[in-house]
Amino acid sequence: MSSTTTGIKLDAPTKERIKEAAGLLDRTPHWFMKKAVLYWLERVESGAGVADMLSETDLDNDDRLNSVLSRRQLLNVD
Repeated sequence: MSSTTTGIKLDAPTKERIKEAAGLLDRTPHWFMKKAVLYWLERVESGAGVADMLSETDLDNDDRLNSVLSRRQLLNVD
């Protein structure tokens, strides 16, 4: 199976946290991020939703900032 590179934008403090966490596990930041993505991907594929990932307060804030459906409704885009 071939692989392709996919990028995400992270602020410097988050990148540093990933580097430190990976180091604590004696792994690379790449390994850490790949495992994190696969962890959540498997849970979503098993039926988990955003509410299973976030607290109620965080969920409200996240919906306002990141919900594709909410943005479409605000823009009246079909």
